Amino acid sequence: MVERNSDKIFSCKLCLNETTKNLCIANCIGCKNIFCFDHLIQHRQDLANQFDQLIKQHADMKNKAFIQLNIDQHLEYIDKWECETIELIHKHAKDAKEKFLSIFNTYKSELKQHHTQLGQELNNKRDSRSFFERDITDLSQRIDHLDKEIEYSNKLLHNINVNELNQIINKYNLSNPVGILEDKIKHWNYLHEIKLDSTYGYMAANNQQIFLGWKNRIVIYNLDGTKHDETRLQSTEIYGELCDLIWSSIMQSFFILCRKSLFVHYPSSSQVEILSNISLINQDNQFISLTSYKNNLILLNEKSLDIWKYDKNIFLLDYSILISLIIKNCLDETICCIRANEENLAILIQNTKTHTWRLDIYNFFPFQRIHMGLSFDRFNQLNLGLFISFHNNSYLFMNWETKFMRIIDQNHFNEVIDYNAYNACLLGTQRILVVNYMTHLKVYEF
Repeated sequence: MVERNSDKIFSCKLCLNETTKNLCIANCIGCKNIFCFDHLIQHRQDLANQFDQLIKQHADMKNKAFIQLNIDQHLEYIDKWECETIELIHKHAKDAKEKFLSIFNTYKSELKQHHTQLGQELNNKRDSRSFFERDITDLSQRIDHLDKEIEYSNKLLHNINVNELNQIINKYNLSNPVGILEDKIKHWNYLHEIKLDSTYGYMAANNQQIFLGWKNRIVIYNLDGTKHDETRLQSTEIYGELCDLIWSSIMQSFFILCRKSLFVHYPSSSQVEILSNISLINQDNQFISLTSYKNNLILLNEKSLDIWKYDKNIFLLDYSILISLIIKNCLDETICCIRANEENLAILIQNTKTHTWRLDIYNFFPFQRIHMGLSFDRFNQLNLGLFISFHNNSYLFMNWETKFMRIIDQNHFNEVIDYNAYNACLLGTQRILVVNYMTHLKVYEF
């Protein structure tokens, strides 16, 4: 006989406490509860009602499902995508043709002009019989060069076409190719873009900020794209327009070179000061470019290359090298830009007759040329090209007129990798490159 204190163990789940004496006859194998006879029937009826509700819910859902599963909206989406893509391709192809024809006409005009000049020289020398062995050698080389220029131009124009058509991918942000990179060059990893408030020709950067300038205006952007500061240099009539801009990681300063003067910007204080002790001895002279090497500033002017050493918070002139000792012929060549890496000084030289550039490499101590580059690219005007030291003794060259960016090294590797770039700089000591596309900057990791 079951004792009184065990009554609760056999109490019906649905019976009230005072009616626990009702006899429990079964337990539910689903919920594991026990019930009396009456409540067992009720429990099963509740389960049956719930199951009927599921059947009704499924029937309702089934009827709605095929109404809501509308294939038309998906087909319409595909049709819309097709129309927009075709329209985008048509517009992009039209823009690409316009760009291509503009570049093609420039190259054609250039080649035609060079052939006309060469033809006139040949005729004049033949008519006057004022030619010698050296003239024949020189003119023969120029004819060969122009012949190779046709093949080179066709290859370059093909690359421009491929690059421009590949830019359609950017419209969908599927990738961000820099340009036409050969197998020897790894693709750069696109990070982000920075919109500019104006156009700037010169630029430099440390690890946090990007420094841009044009004429006498200087602006500073943070890496996240926000504008940090803006200033204007003193009178351009006295100090000249901005002509170069660099960052020195050793001296932790930006140096701003104008045609007649040199300024320094200290990021720690955001102050811009003129370095009055660095001046041009000949006032008919002008600064052209500058670079830094360890604790030295190297300034190029029209007459000489001057090395200024930073010692005890002041710059002192260490030594000067005449331009005539650097280039082969002062009448035929001019120096456009200088840049130093941890080992050497690179000098960009333009031939004033053929308008082609070459990049020569020099040792610092003793100062001597260790590499003479091959001629590449060209444009009619002078000083429309600049370059930066890039990576593994390679250099990025930018043609300001055509917006071609090339990668060049001492092994005569020379390839166009972009043709919309106006300038570029490294982000301090990091493996990050900032490319200036006039209206915006793009930041790449390499």
